[in-house]
Amino acid sequence: MRRTAVVLCLFLVGALSIVAAGLASHSGSGAGGATDLTSLYPDLRTVVPQHLNLVNEQKRDLLRFSNGIANAGGGPWGMRPDPPLEQATSFTTAIQEIRSNDAFYRCGEQPKQETACHEVLREYPTSRFEFHAAHNHWHMGDVALFEVRKGSPTGAVVGGNSIKTTFCLIDVYKLEGNASTPERLFWDCYKGHQGIAAGWVDQYHQATSGQEVDLTGEPNGTDYYLVSTVNAERVFLEQNYANNTAWVRFTLSQGSNGNRKVAVTGNSPCETPGLCGANTANR
Repeated sequence: MRRTAVVLCLFLVGALSIVAAGLASHSGSGAGGATDLTSLYPDLRTVVPQHLNLVNEQKRDLLRFSNGIANAGGGPWGMRPDPPLEQATSFTTAIQEIRSNDAFYRCGEQPKQETACHEVLREYPTSRFEFHAAHNHWHMGDVALFEVRKGSPTGAVVGGNSIKTTFCLIDVYKLEGNASTPERLFWDCYKGHQGIAAGWVDQYHQATSGQEVDLTGEPNGTDYYLVSTVNAERVFLEQNYANNTAWVRFTLSQGSNGNRKVAVTGNSPCETPGLCGANTANR
């Protein structure tokens, strides 16, 4: 009986040690807390939404807008499908890679003439890749949250407009002119890795399917807020979860042609011109 109890105790101690090690690893600290990789994490930011446009479509008032997700951190936001997209059907697990640097090739996989490479120091299952039929390529889930609120950026959500959306993550333009990563790392929505390099922005233009919220039936007013948050569920590792939201204040009014219109009257504070949309791509 004593032997059984001792064995059970040792088993529980071992199991708890494994769980503790896993939690330490996910926080960025290795054995004994000696390895802290947070300086290599991305820092996910939302560029102030641009190109707001109220479209009357089949008797519906749709607020369309361009949304930008920036990486202002020290390392790339690198995501790998597992299994690879070529083997997947409708979805597959998204693995976040913590990389040693911003080199394109993983060490051991680069061409013979290429010396620069990165090591994957840690990796974590986070979200999942999903095939987006309307865009005809692969998206990643849990990327952004779009909301329309009344009275303030934290006021009541209007008309159920709290929409989680998926994205294909690629480098579209540099956040600032002196981006820490000089060239694109991610540009393919059909296979392989997705992500956003440090110092780059992924943008979905207002004409793209899914870049809208429905304001049909909402009264005219002067204090509406379009609020966009990246990584709202905090499923992706990053340096700072407190700076993921940007917003614009807008009015709804009746136009002279009978259709309603929208006008932007303010936005959230910006640390840099790029986060205010100064370098937004017109596409």
